[in-house]
Amino acid sequence: MKSAPAIAFDYQPSRGLAIAIIGVTLLSMIAVLLSGVGIALKLLISISSLVYGTWSLSRHLKPDVVRIARGTGGWILVDAKGAEFPVTLVDSLRHEFLLVLGFRREEGPIQRFVLAPDNCDADLRRRLVLTVASSKNPAPPKTVN
Repeated sequence: MKSAPAIAFDYQPSRGLAIAIIGVTLLSMIAVLLSGVGIALKLLISISSLVYGTWSLSRHLKPDVVRIARGTGGWILVDAKGAEFPVTLVDSLRHEFLLVLGFRREEGPIQRFVLAPDNCDADLRRRLVLTVASSKNPAPPKTVN
């Protein structure tokens, strides 16, 4: 049985996704302000949208993970202090030029990482797709006759 290739890379947040978060936040605020609800409700919903958008943007721009790696021992996330955390690849999504990887520590929520052209080159994405495919669907063991 052939083992999956080792891979490691530094993770940087996507600028394109940050711009999309800002755009969606602004569009939601404009939609509420142009709606026919009362002024008090407009302000409440607009402020809520702004707070949630700001929280999402700050969470996206300051990830606690700076490196993602896969070796013989499995997947590992590395934080800014250099601490390594073994994780399990829970899910992945590939759509056109985007790749989203979802990891889970032993007990905890799923952490998702978006890899787009502005934070990951095409060669790395291609190798990751192959690595993810081999880790999800390992080849069946060969029988010896």
